[in-house]
Amino acid sequence: MAEDSVHNLLRRTSFIVRDVERTANFYQQMFGWERFYDNDTPVDRRFPPCAPDQTIGKIIILKVDDPFIGMIGFMEYQGFTPESRVDVSRKTLGIGDAILIVESKNIQETYGKAIKLDANIITEPVEWTVKHHSGQGVIRLSTFSFIDLNGIYVEVNTRLE
Repeated sequence: MAEDSVHNLLRRTSFIVRDVERTANFYQQMFGWERFYDNDTPVDRRFPPCAPDQTIGKIIILKVDDPFIGMIGFMEYQGFTPESRVDVSRKTLGIGDAILIVESKNIQETYGKAIKLDANIITEPVEWTVKHHSGQGVIRLSTFSFIDLNGIYVEVNTRLE
C-alpha cells in the first residue's frame, strides 16, 4: 500500500434526487439515521457537473453509527431539474449503477419498514453465504433488496451466527 493512500478516505456517497426532504425522511424512517447537515447552498457547475453555476442545491447529509465514514448525502436542485436516467420499477442493475449496502440489526423489522414505505422490493429476505475476506470460510447472511423512490438500489443484510 502506498504511503499516501492512508490519507485518501471515502467519506460518503451522495445522490442527486427529485425530492430531498422525502428522500431523507425515507432513510430516517427506514434506518433511524440522523441529520448531520441540512442547508441550501449555491452550487458550482463542475461539482457535480449537473446544474448551472449558482443554482441553489438543497443538501441533506444523514449520519449513521460511524460519524466519520458512515454518511450519505442527498441533493435536490431548486429551479432546475436534471435529466432523469432512473426507472424506479426496474428489477435489474447495469454498469455504473450504485449499490448501497446497509447492515441491519433486525432484518425482519427493516424489511417490514421497506414494505410500509412502499419500496420496490427486489428480493425478500433470504439466507445465503459469501466467502470471508480472508478467503478462508464463509459469512452467513440474511439479505433483502429494494429500489427506493429515486431508483437507488439498496441491499440490506445482517450477519447470521
